[in-house]
Amino acid sequence: MTGMPWGGSESLWSRVALQLLERGDKVTVNFRWWQSEATELKMLRDAGASIWFREEPYRPNWTTRLVNRLRQSSNDAADPRTRIQKWLGTEKPDFVLVTVGYHPDRIAPADECIRRGIPYAINVQCASTNTFISDSFVDDFRRAYHNAAKVFFVSQENRDKVETNLAMTLDNAEIIDNPFNVSFHANPDWPEAAEHFDLACVGRLHFMSKGQDLLVHALKHPKWRDRKMRIFLYGKSQGNRHQMRDLIRQFDLTEKIKFREYASEMETLWANHQGLILPSRYEGAPLVVVEAMLCNRICIATDVGRNKELIDDGETGFIARAPTVEFLDDALERAWQRRDEWRRMGLLAGQRIRQRYGQDPVSDFRDRLISLLPQAATSGVTSFSSGGSS
Repeated sequence: MTGMPWGGSESLWSRVALQLLERGDKVTVNFRWWQSEATELKMLRDAGASIWFREEPYRPNWTTRLVNRLRQSSNDAADPRTRIQKWLGTEKPDFVLVTVGYHPDRIAPADECIRRGIPYAINVQCASTNTFISDSFVDDFRRAYHNAAKVFFVSQENRDKVETNLAMTLDNAEIIDNPFNVSFHANPDWPEAAEHFDLACVGRLHFMSKGQDLLVHALKHPKWRDRKMRIFLYGKSQGNRHQMRDLIRQFDLTEKIKFREYASEMETLWANHQGLILPSRYEGAPLVVVEAMLCNRICIATDVGRNKELIDDGETGFIARAPTVEFLDDALERAWQRRDEWRRMGLLAGQRIRQRYGQDPVSDFRDRLISLLPQAATSGVTSFSSGGSS
C-alpha cells in the first residue's frame, strides 16, 4: 500500500512469505519505507527475509526535501529503475510477486523482470472507477500485465475494472481468496438479550473508499430516529475520523452512530453485534464480509468488489445497488423490515460462505505460486514487491 504503513492488502503476500521461509525458501521483500515499521515486516526480517526499502513516502519539511532532491540529482542510484536493477541483480530471484494495493499503482519491477527473464505474477488487491489509467501510461501497464505469468484478482468485479482500464482481455487472470482473521468454523454466541439491533461498520475511517459519511446521511432521516437500531464504528482513522465525529454531532446522531476502538478479536466483536454494514465506495474483497459471514452474521453492503459475489441479496444479507444515500437507505430499510429473520439469515450466510470460499487461502496461494516456478527452481529466492509504484 502507498497510503499507509500496513493494511489488508499486505496480508496475503506476507503470510505466504512466512510459509515459504518456514519450508526453507529464501525470500526478499521490496517495500516502501515508513518511519514506523509494521510489526509484520519485522516478523519477516526476524524469520530470515531480506528487506529492501524504497524512498520515504513523506518528507516533513522543505529543507529536507531540498537536500534529498540535490542528493538524488547527483546520484543515479536514487533512480527507481536503478534501485530495482540493484535489488534484482543482487538477490537474483527465481520468481517475483508484485502486490498492487490499488490498480493505478505502477508495476515497477515488470520491465526489469522481462529484461532478465525472471517470471513474475501480479496480485491486484483493489480497483475502482474513481481513477483511470491515462493514455500516457497505458502501454506500460499493458506490457506489464500481458507478460505476467499470472494476474491474480480478489474479485471478478475488480478484474472487469482493470480490463476496462487496459482496454484488453487478460487471459492470464485468476480469482483468488484473501486470508481472514477468524476460525473457519467460527460460531460466536448470538446477543440474545440485546435491546437494540446493533450493526458493526468495520474498516478504516476513510470516506473516499469506505463511505462512512453515507451512514450519517441515511440515518438522519426521521424514520430512523425512533427505531432501535445502532451502528458502531470500528477502525483506525485514515484521515476522516474528525469529520465523521462532527457530522454525527451536526445531525444529532450520537445515540445512533457510536465510535468504538479498533478491534483485533473479531469473533468477540460479532458476539456483540447482529450484522455488518459496509457502505464502501470501492473495495477489492473486504475481509470483514467474509469474517462476518463465517461468524453467521448478515451483511448489508454496497455492490462493490466481491460483495455481490458472496452475499445473496434478500437471503444472506442486503445489497445496496450503488454507494449512494438512496440505495443504502433502501438496503437498510429492507433489512429492518426483516430484522426478526437476521439470525436465520446469518446461519445461512455461514453455510454459503463456506461453500464459496477457501478454508486456507494462504496455503492455497503459496502452492499456486510454487506451481509457477521454473522447473529447475525447486528451492530458490522468491521475491515480493509490495505497493506497486516506487
